Amino acid sequence: MNAKRLTRFLVILLLSAAIRSAEGASFEEALRSLDSLAAESRRVRLVTEASREGRVRWSTSTNLDRVQSLLEAWKKKYPDIQLEYHRLSGRKLADRAIHEYRAGRYEFDLIGSSAVTFVSLKDAGVIRPYVSPEAARIRSRMRDPNGFWTSEYSNVLAITCNRNRIKVAPGNWKDFTDPKWKGDFSIDTERFQWFRGLQKLNGEEGAKSLITGLVGNRALIRRGGTLQAQLVAAGEYSCTLGAYLNSAYLLTRRGAPLVYAVPEPVLLSPTITTMARVPPHPYAAILLYDWLLSPEGLSHFTRNNALFPSRTDVPMVEEIKALQARPLHFIDVEDQGLHYKETSETYESLLRK
Repeated sequence: MNAKRLTRFLVILLLSAAIRSAEGASFEEALRSLDSLAAESRRVRLVTEASREGRVRWSTSTNLDRVQSLLEAWKKKYPDIQLEYHRLSGRKLADRAIHEYRAGRYEFDLIGSSAVTFVSLKDAGVIRPYVSPEAARIRSRMRDPNGFWTSEYSNVLAITCNRNRIKVAPGNWKDFTDPKWKGDFSIDTERFQWFRGLQKLNGEEGAKSLITGLVGNRALIRRGGTLQAQLVAAGEYSCTLGAYLNSAYLLTRRGAPLVYAVPEPVLLSPTITTMARVPPHPYAAILLYDWLLSPEGLSHFTRNNALFPSRTDVPMVEEIKALQARPLHFIDVEDQGLHYKETSETYESLLRK
């Protein structure tokens, strides 16, 4: 690189650093203005400044039906702060956030990332650490010690069966390697976090052996956990493995003939919230982040869903209460992202055998 090109490169680099520093200043200033305040004074300051900003943008992969009551509650509680909800699937959401950040467009305040895309967002510089005052009440495994993410809740990986065929659902994944289940159960083509959890619990060879045994017992390979629970309810086959407990719970509430079991240790797949590196509405972003983790905000997820909450002082359905004292395995967020490629490739190769 000649001297002229080197000079141009350094100027661009310094300007970029200066611009990014200026862009991040509003969030840093917001944090500094809140640091010395007592809890109630902090809340009042947040609401006042967020009301001046007028809106907050939340991009997440969470479905509208799960957040509808939360959106309505926010509108009632903070009528002067419009909550703009944008839904994209996990990979599309991460790709868009990274692309816009690199292009200098800062559209979102909070990003509800999937665990497998977290590392991509972090490495691209799209998100920043933020430790909410509510984090002190969050279970230690359900928050990042460095503040880059916090989990509101986790999905529970379960075994779901048709009640008209099976009175009591088997309680162990290995049960389905028994020839009596041959061709009468399904597993998901993309349940990579389930496989990663099995790897951590049983070791690489143990996890491979289990999936090989299931495939060898003519497991039906399907895509979509909710769809598979619906097919089981319709009597297409007897059981599905690794579907989320909440899918079965909601179908059962609507009258579907389902029974389910949760193997031990309970495998928990987290849903996480992250703070954008350059939130366009910093006070509103902090307010929303804190509220999502509070008992008031979190209850909109857990009150009517079989979701495992990140804190214990929120309403829970009976199916989740029953899991509180059981052995738990929280499928690590950063580990999922770091090992996603090899995990997904290994899992997919086992399904093809």
